Amino acid sequence: MKKLVLGVALAVMLATGTVFADHPGGWGIGVEWRGNLYSNNLRGGAVSLKIPGIPVFWGINLGFGKNYFGIGVTGDFYVLDKTISGPFGFYVGIGGYFDFYSWKWSGNKDYSYTVLGIGARVPIGLSIQPISWFEVFIDIAPSLGLGIDFEGKKDGVVYHKGNVGFGFGLPLEIGLRFWF
Repeated sequence: MKKLVLGVALAVMLATGTVFADHPGGWGIGVEWRGNLYSNNLRGGAVSLKIPGIPVFWGINLGFGKNYFGIGVTGDFYVLDKTISGPFGFYVGIGGYFDFYSWKWSGNKDYSYTVLGIGARVPIGLSIQPISWFEVFIDIAPSLGLGIDFEGKKDGVVYHKGNVGFGFGLPLEIGLRFWF
């Protein structure tokens, strides 16, 4: 009977994400810089968000300008979230991403494209929490997904439309988060 109770308790902890959780349990809100060591897609600033009771760390990226619009969302579940020593910790997760971007350049050559990407990622990172409500983190998140080119034009001529293919990314994320 003890083994059954222990097994049920362990299953409940795993289901709620608390057995591996080393991050605080409240709201986590911050900013991060995102780059991609493999491509130039959706780099720049993002919002980092952790909602209490939901074991997913979210990243929301929005970029726009005169010739560009892009949005990206990531959601990661930390499978392993441990303290190394003192305020230093590490994490490994599994998650997904969604990206959409459209770019148009007019000049001596007109060029435009619109792409949608969706896939899986594995964030591997380090964090430091010098005080309980403040965290600095860095991670790399190897990603594999599906990309769909809606349309690409060069000098008014469509050179690809409806292309579908697999893509690989190597996002690098550096940020800070405040815990409430």
